[in-house]
Amino acid sequence: MNLPFLTCRGRRAIGVRLLAISAVVASVSAIGFVTLPASSAEAADDASSAVTVAWRGGNDPELQKFQVDHEKLLTDASGNDAGSGHWDDFKDLKISVSKTQGLVDEVIEVTATGMAPTSSQTWEGSASNYLQMFQCWGPDPLAADFAETCQFGSWSQTSGDARADQTIRKALGTGANTRGQYSNLTGFGYSEIEIPFRTATGAASAAEMVDGSWTSGTAKFYAASNANEKPFVRIASNSATTTGFEVQTAVSQPYLGCGRPIAEKGAGERCWLVVVPRGTHSGELSPSSQGDCATAARGGKPYGQQTLFQIGSPVIPSCSFWSDRVVVPLDFGDLRGGCAAGGAEQTVVGSEFLSGAMSSWQQRLCPATGTVYGMVTNSSDLARAQLLNGQADLTVVAEAFRPSSVGVEQAGLLDDARLVYAPMANTALSISYVASTASGRQIRDLKLTPRLIAKMLTQSYKTDVANIAGSEEAAQPAWSTMPHALIDDPEFLALNPEARFQLLSGVFLAVGPFGDDALTQLWRYIQADADAVAFLRGEPDPWGNTINPYYLPAGHPRAIESGFSTDLASNPIDGIVRADQTVSPQDPSKATAWGGRRLDSLTMLPYSGSFAANAGRIFRGDTRYTNEWDPNKVLTPQDKGAFIPAVPQTDINGRFALGPADAATAADYKLDSAQLAIPLGTTTGKGDLATARQFVPLNDASLGAAAEAISSQDGEGAEQLDLGALPEGAYPLTFTLYGVTDLGDRAPEPDVRERLAQLLDFVTTEGNARGEQPGLLPAGFVPLTDTQVARTRTVSELLRLDRGGPPPADPAGGVAAAPAAGAPAGAVAVPNPGQPVGADAQTTVSSLAVEATAATADAPGSPAALGGALVAGLVGVVASPFLLRRRVADR
Repeated sequence: MNLPFLTCRGRRAIGVRLLAISAVVASVSAIGFVTLPASSAEAADDASSAVTVAWRGGNDPELQKFQVDHEKLLTDASGNDAGSGHWDDFKDLKISVSKTQGLVDEVIEVTATGMAPTSSQTWEGSASNYLQMFQCWGPDPLAADFAETCQFGSWSQTSGDARADQTIRKALGTGANTRGQYSNLTGFGYSEIEIPFRTATGAASAAEMVDGSWTSGTAKFYAASNANEKPFVRIASNSATTTGFEVQTAVSQPYLGCGRPIAEKGAGERCWLVVVPRGTHSGELSPSSQGDCATAARGGKPYGQQTLFQIGSPVIPSCSFWSDRVVVPLDFGDLRGGCAAGGAEQTVVGSEFLSGAMSSWQQRLCPATGTVYGMVTNSSDLARAQLLNGQADLTVVAEAFRPSSVGVEQAGLLDDARLVYAPMANTALSISYVASTASGRQIRDLKLTPRLIAKMLTQSYKTDVANIAGSEEAAQPAWSTMPHALIDDPEFLALNPEARFQLLSGVFLAVGPFGDDALTQLWRYIQADADAVAFLRGEPDPWGNTINPYYLPAGHPRAIESGFSTDLASNPIDGIVRADQTVSPQDPSKATAWGGRRLDSLTMLPYSGSFAANAGRIFRGDTRYTNEWDPNKVLTPQDKGAFIPAVPQTDINGRFALGPADAATAADYKLDSAQLAIPLGTTTGKGDLATARQFVPLNDASLGAAAEAISSQDGEGAEQLDLGALPEGAYPLTFTLYGVTDLGDRAPEPDVRERLAQLLDFVTTEGNARGEQPGLLPAGFVPLTDTQVARTRTVSELLRLDRGGPPPADPAGGVAAAPAAGAPAGAVAVPNPGQPVGADAQTTVSSLAVEATAATADAPGSPAALGGALVAGLVGVVASPFLLRRRVADR
């Protein structure tokens, strides 16, 4: 069966929902031409748009005009605190933001200095001296109704998420996570009066009944799983903190509308980061306002009185906390990609991994060529099929066109194809993570081996197998030889001793169910290591832990049912398959406690619909781990009770989430990437597990070393790393993305070929340098090598020759040589790289290559999904990830 594909804009998937089919995440298939938004390489580098705002004032006039005059509001004639206590709490506070211009959906760093350290008493809900951060869209940050445009309150009970409220109240107590004040309100009972959230699209929240309780109505627009608010940011013992803040554009959060042109939004492109400091004093506005912020019955204190915890919302005018805010303007890249309307359009189809580079290149390509270069990302095999069927002019993939990578239905088309492969970018798959302890300490140097990754991919931890919370049943035969979670695995702890007793269990977030060439590279990496291969064959690791038997191949004595469809120890597949079919409870008669429902692993831990969506989930700690039963969840008036996802991880309890992401998006989200072990040809034991291995971080140097190794190969198609002969310091999950076009009977029209040639010209010149300016390669990429540049220029020149007919003529006047034995199917012989077309040169088979990549869909509950699907056309649906075609790649 053909895998579906989805539309993606730039580095973020937009407007595509994940559909649930029998409680299983599936992908909606859609295709359409889309313009890439500006990349993070927009306008200026990070440092040039960094700003610092002093809370007490005296800032640059262009910043100060947006600030509340705290000195005038809070000091007396002598410049001392006038009685509220807030001047003394915050007079030395400074807020620094790493980047404020050319923003896309990315993470910026926010640093605060000059505040007393966070203090928590011996009881829960007693914090003081901390920060709260959120994003607002209103045109005037000093307007009386500006707070109504702020995305805040998703962690409160009145948003409809009682469990999120309980999590935050452990640190903050009552009211500090809400949009309102405490009062007696008919219809709400003793609850909050919440200010509405007004959207940039003209809608507003209103109170409504959900699951038998009154809610504020904000859940229609954002929720704890996708909002970017940070209701609690701890100040360290050195009176400072640095945290990441996820900036959201109109693409990922249409209700904020940030970055849209004025004509579309009304308020303009600018939005705001708002930081509200919380100190040690009451939130009452004046001596005469007792109880306006929080009543004494709810723990409120009189004006100016110190308190051990902060009561009251940060966004209501009746509390002085809102007046303490610091406002930082956020300016966004052009969401249209810098392209004027009405120009020629050229679509590139294929790998999500190229989106970051394409979104940067387009900023210079459009003005220079007049062409709007859009990108449609989809599954690797489908991208290849599109080219063979004449539905695409240029496909970007990492694996060559072979019968095994295009499917049986398309294999016959390879005979007539004359394919040329042009290196376009060198990038990598990152095993990204966020790991922090409950005390706020970050762990930044985790190490992983191929065997540890294999364990995560094969559901070989108990937390990966369907098990309803509170159930102690043995889920399957290997239960006794599977660690509870990654953090309990002796192999992981041997490599990362600092994680012992410090981190949460850790949740591995997977992408799927689509296939992707990057995942083929991941499986090849695993299969190059002797320890991992032994594990995949069913042998225990040195501590006696074994693979989940659902992943053992057919014929293995411990395989469950018919076994896995291929031997994962030797055949690399192009996806992550949730093969474990355990359900909980195993006995259907025991399911009455859960409304007759049973839990499977796909429901318990859903896929992300793209690598970019996975990066966002990792950053937010949005595991969506679903194994708790809510008997009050109303599905329909006649159907009550459901398994509900966990609330996102927070800094209050610590965070640990990891999974695959494209290197560019991982850099955008400031995610850490695990250091990966170089595969070994011999097995290791407990004693030499760490010492026998070299671990390589993901950075420009390790990417560059790997790119040189790829380009040094004498290949005839889509060359990739030889994992058995990695050079020193090469990151093992590096790969080259290739642009592939057909110069045979299905060759594009001359005008299209010229546009493709212009793209490749740019890729090998201005676009082949690292930097943050428009047109350059952003973080997560390294330039093409000289050899790769020469090969791509050769393809550019071939595109400008006459189309169709016999194979392209040799520039010396002859006919191009036939592909050499072993070349990818349909490969066209081209002049030897480095010799210009027109020279009297020997011809060889091109090894300019092909990639593939990911269908994209937003993770469940993403802002884009909440904002409404912007889908060009429905093509198809995968009914179950178990039906994923496990394409075996040629090695």
